[in-house]
Amino acid sequence: MYGEGTLAIQDLAIIKEHVRSPNIIIALCGLLILFDGYDLIVYGAVAPALLGEASWGLTPGMVGRAASITLFGMLLGALIAGTLADRIGRRKVIIGSLLSFSVMMIGSGLAPNFLAFEGTRFLAGLGLGALFPTVTALIIEFSPPKRKAMAYSIALLGYLAGGIISGILGMLLIQTYGWRPLMIIGGAPILLLPFFIRLIPESPEWLATKNRQTEANQIANQYGLPNPVARPAASRQVGIRSLFSEGRLLPTLNAWGIHFCSLLLTFGMVNWLPTIMNKMGYDLGSALLFSVTLNLGAAVGLLIGARIADRGNVKIVVAGMFLLGACSIWLLTQVDQGLQVYGLVALAGTGTIGTQILANVLVGNLYPVEIRGTGLGFSLGIGRIGGMIGPAIGGAVLGAGLAPQWNFYIFASVGVLGCFLALMTLLYRIKAD
Repeated sequence: MYGEGTLAIQDLAIIKEHVRSPNIIIALCGLLILFDGYDLIVYGAVAPALLGEASWGLTPGMVGRAASITLFGMLLGALIAGTLADRIGRRKVIIGSLLSFSVMMIGSGLAPNFLAFEGTRFLAGLGLGALFPTVTALIIEFSPPKRKAMAYSIALLGYLAGGIISGILGMLLIQTYGWRPLMIIGGAPILLLPFFIRLIPESPEWLATKNRQTEANQIANQYGLPNPVARPAASRQVGIRSLFSEGRLLPTLNAWGIHFCSLLLTFGMVNWLPTIMNKMGYDLGSALLFSVTLNLGAAVGLLIGARIADRGNVKIVVAGMFLLGACSIWLLTQVDQGLQVYGLVALAGTGTIGTQILANVLVGNLYPVEIRGTGLGFSLGIGRIGGMIGPAIGGAVLGAGLAPQWNFYIFASVGVLGCFLALMTLLYRIKAD
C-alpha cells in the first residue's frame, strides 16, 4: 500500500513537471512579434537616410513606394498564409514565415541598388504578412477565455518593443554607419530558428478539427489547457465562402474596413512620422525619438485598453481608441514645440498601433477555430491595402510640396472613419463557436 501510494505521488510529480504554462507560448509569440515589429517599423527609421543615399537619387515618392511594396507583399502573405494555416497548421506557417523574412531583411541590407532593395522588401513583406495572422490565431487559441485581449496585448508588446529598438538603434547607428546595418540586424531571427522549431507547438484546437484528437489532448494537457472538443472542419463550412455565410457577410466587410483604417494609420505614422517631424523643424535625432515615443505610448495605452476590453466590450474600446488617435493626430497640427508634442505623439501611438492590435482581437474572436486563420488572414490582407495607402500618402504629400501637417489632417480623418466602423460592429450578433 505504501509503495503504491509513493508511486502514485511520484507519477503525479512527473506529470506536474511536464505541465507548462500557456504563458510560455504567449512569450514565444511575443518574441516572434518583436522581430516582426522591428523589421517592419525600422523602415520609418531608415527612410530619412534613404533619401540621403546620394548614389541612388531617391525622391520621397520612391521611398514611399518601397514601403507600399512591402505592404503589398504583406497583403499577399496574409491572404495566402491565413488559409494555409487552416489547412496545414499554425506551426509550419510560422516557421516558414520566420525563415523567409529573416533572409530577405539581410538581402535588403546588402542590396546593391534600389531595384534590388524593393524586391527584397516585397519578399520580406510576404513573410511578415504570413507570420502576423498565424501568430495571432495561435495566441488566441492558447489564451484563457476571459483574458484573450490582455494575453494578446502582452504578446504584442513585442511588436512595440521591436519598434522601440529600431528607433533607438536608428539614433545610435544611422548617422555614423548609415541605414544598412539596421536592415541586416532585422535578419537576426534566423539564428534562433532551431530554438523556435523545437519549442513552438501546434494548436490543440486546430488539431481537433483535423481528427487528431490524441495529439490535441496531449498538447492541451502539456500546457494545462482543457481538452478541445472534437469538431472536424468537414462538419462545418470552411474556406473563403465561410467568411460570408451564417450571417457573416456584413461583419466580415466591416472587419475589413476596420483593418483598412487601422493599418493605414499605423503604417502611415510609423513610416513617415520621423520624416514629417524632421520637415516640421526637428533635427533627425529628435525626429527619431518621436518614433520611440509613438511606440511607448502605444504600449501603455494598449495595456489599459486591453484590461477594459476584457472586462467589457472590445468593440467600444477599439472605437474609443480610434477617436483618441484622430484627436491627438489633429492636435499635432496645432502645437509647435514643447513637451506636449511628445504627449500627443504618445497618445497617437495608442490610437494607431494600439488600435490595430486590439482590432485583431475583435476580428479573431469573430470566427471559429476552423476558419480563424482564413478570417484573420483575409481581414488583415484586405486591410493591407490601407497599409499601402498610408505610406503612399506621406510620399505624395511631401513630394507635392504641401505642408507636412497635411499628413496629419488626412490621418485624423481616417481615425474618425475607423471609430464609426468600430461602432457599427455593435449592430452584429454572431457566434464564433
